[in-house]
Amino acid sequence: KLLVVVPTEALREQIAGKFETLGVLKAQTCLDANADYPIVTRLAHIPLTAADVDTIFDSTNVVVTTMHVAGRASPEVQERIATRASALFIDEAHHIGAKTWSDFRGLFVERDPPLPVVQFTATPFREDGRRVDGEFIYTYPLKKAQDEGYFKPIRFEAVFGLDQEDYWRD
Repeated sequence: KLLVVVPTEALREQIAGKFETLGVLKAQTCLDANADYPIVTRLAHIPLTAADVDTIFDSTNVVVTTMHVAGRASPEVQERIATRASALFIDEAHHIGAKTWSDFRGLFVERDPPLPVVQFTATPFREDGRRVDGEFIYTYPLKKAQDEGYFKPIRFEAVFGLDQEDYWRD
């Protein structure tokens, strides 16, 4: 049972959708064409009891939620989530410096044995200037993204009905 924690509802929807369709994995033949699709749950409300957590995890393969939901659950519910999940994926892991995020992750890494935690971020530095912790298993340098054409020229368009020249007048 995989638990995926993201910072926003929009990302919850996007990530859950990718799990439901397996994204490009089948199209790229990373998976057999007959591979089963996972059962994905979008956890949008805070479970109130450990029994609620059991009901959720008994009926799904992947739970995608926001930290706003997971981090506001009672300690008992958070503990049950950590015992029912087999791994934790954290998207936008540069938020991990926040107490809610780090405390929740601690439920997984402080187990004996620790549960796998995989953190994803395109922003390897946190707001406090420190690097996101953990072992970096893949990096994609900005220079490489530029060389591979992922950045395009910006075409300026005036806003509020003004012509471009109006922005440059004294």
